[in-house]
Amino acid sequence: MNKNTLKQIILAINESSLESQSREELIHRVKEKTQLARTTILQAIDILYQYKALEWLQEEVDLFPCAVIFARSKPNSITEILSYWQMFHTDASFWRNNGFEIKDKKILYYIEQMEKEDPEKIVSDTLSILYTDSIIHKSKYIPYKNEDRTIVPLKNRDFLYNVMPKKGIPTNRDISKDLQVYFKDTLMHEFDRTCPICGIHMPHMLIASHIKPFRDCAHIFEAADHNNGLLLCRNHDFLFDQGYISYQDDGTLIISKHLKHPEHYNLKDLNSKYMSENRKLYMNYHRKHIFQD
Repeated sequence: MNKNTLKQIILAINESSLESQSREELIHRVKEKTQLARTTILQAIDILYQYKALEWLQEEVDLFPCAVIFARSKPNSITEILSYWQMFHTDASFWRNNGFEIKDKKILYYIEQMEKEDPEKIVSDTLSILYTDSIIHKSKYIPYKNEDRTIVPLKNRDFLYNVMPKKGIPTNRDISKDLQVYFKDTLMHEFDRTCPICGIHMPHMLIASHIKPFRDCAHIFEAADHNNGLLLCRNHDFLFDQGYISYQDDGTLIISKHLKHPEHYNLKDLNSKYMSENRKLYMNYHRKHIFQD
């Protein structure tokens, strides 16, 4: 399938997924947005599903982050090639037959970095860093703050500074709007559009909550990294943001002594599967600086 057609369909799926109550409604909305034939749309969905870039949550569709990065990347950019590779690298003939012949040494180096990562990650750290960099570089001049703050000790910190040496975050949060969209999309995928504390499944009502607050971030990647986030309902977002609750490295709930009647808030432990090594680093910051001990 032509990569531009695939991009068009992925973007339409992403834009329509929250509005659609069934698979048929989704296909209808994508058809309206793209003006493409139903058979073409179904072919794209089958390809994405086959290569695990899309999954169905009953009647809801869920795109993997690499698919969304691919669709939003500039033509022939590094992130377009790497995200396409991440989706289809298990079938070399597929991506070669669709116009991707990788010879560039820099891209081959990035692929080597991606291959060293845990294949179970929902998105490659290498790809996520490069995508963050591509979004920020859309603006020629961006005033920064927090340049003297310290980033959490991420495992890939050396690679991050090699790609994005600039410390701090934009003074104007609107500049990072595209990154905030990416941040929430990735959390929506990771948490299956459900608050991991209470289990409420109302995607429109869920908030992409930073563990280390945006205002405290020492690097723009901290603000974009899904490991620095939880997808929470409004009640639990407030409690977490205000430091009334936090979590241990194994996901065990910690309740502040300042929270009255905690039994009223349907509070639970986090599933330990969500406590990635990098999320533990951000949660450690939350316990030390946000939690009301």
